[in-house]
Amino acid sequence: MNNISKKTSSNVYKKDDYEDLSLKDAQALMVSILKDVDQLCEKHGLKYFLDAGTLLGAVRHKDFIPWDDDMDIGMLRQDYDKFLEIAKKELPEHLFLQTFKTDKYYDIYPVPCKIRYNGTILIEKAIGENDKMHNGVYIDIFPYDSLPKTKWVYKLQRTLSYEILKSLNRLRDKPEHLSFKNRITFTFYKLVTKIFSIKRREKFFKFLINWNDPNSKYMGYGVDTYWSEYVYKKEDYFDLVKLEFQGEHFYAPRNYDAILTQLYGDYMTLPKEEERVWHAKEIKKLKEV
Repeated sequence: MNNISKKTSSNVYKKDDYEDLSLKDAQALMVSILKDVDQLCEKHGLKYFLDAGTLLGAVRHKDFIPWDDDMDIGMLRQDYDKFLEIAKKELPEHLFLQTFKTDKYYDIYPVPCKIRYNGTILIEKAIGENDKMHNGVYIDIFPYDSLPKTKWVYKLQRTLSYEILKSLNRLRDKPEHLSFKNRITFTFYKLVTKIFSIKRREKFFKFLINWNDPNSKYMGYGVDTYWSEYVYKKEDYFDLVKLEFQGEHFYAPRNYDAILTQLYGDYMTLPKEEERVWHAKEIKKLKEV
C-alpha cells in the first residue's frame, strides 16, 4: 500500500514502509475518527448512535470490549444520506470516506460505509484480502430504515436486497474449484451482479427504501445491509442519551438495556474466551504516522 496520507484508494502495499500497530493504539485511532464524526454531526444537526459491540463496550466497560478491534455507529437513513454528502467535503484530510462510489475497489458489500484512517492498515480475517481498496483502521457507519407497513412487504423487500448482496459477496469469496452444482449457482450470482452495477444497485435500493413507512414505530438495519432479523422500537432509541467511552461522551440509544438484551441476552456477563471474536489478522501504520 502506498502512502495514503491523502484521500485516495489506490493502494500498493509496501511492507518496509509500515510498522505494527498495537490493538490499543488502533482503538485510540478509532475513537479519534468517532470524535471527528461526532463534531460533524453536531455541527450539522445530525443524529448518530453507538451500535452493536461498541454500544455494549460503552455500557459494560465505558470503553471497547477489551478484545474488540472495530467500532460501529448507526444513523437513520435521512441523517445517513446527509452525512455522506457533508463528509465528502468536510472530513479532515487524514480520514477517508469509503463507499462504493468513493472507492471503486471497495468490496465489503454488507457494510455500505466506513471511515478509514489514512496511512494505516487493518486486514480482517474473515474477508478475502483486497489490497486495491483502502484498508485503513476504520469505524463502520450503518444506515437504519423505518419498516414498511406490513410484514410481508418487509420480507419481500429484504429478500430482494439480500439476494443482491449475497451474490456480490459469494463472487468475491468464490472458491478456486467448484462442483457442477456450484457452477450453476455461481452463474446465477454472476447474472445478478451483472444486472446490478453500482448505479443500478443504488437505484434499486432507493426503490426498495420507498416501500418504508416513515411513521412506523419500528426500525432496523438498512436495506443495503444484511441484518434484517434485527428489528427495534424507535422509542427505545430516541431521544438519544450520552454514554462515556474512553473518557469521551458519545450518543447512544435511550433504552440501551432493551436493545442490548435483545442482541446479547445477559450482556453484562463476559462471554467464554472461545466466543470472543477478533476480526483483525494484521494492524499496521506508516512509520511516519
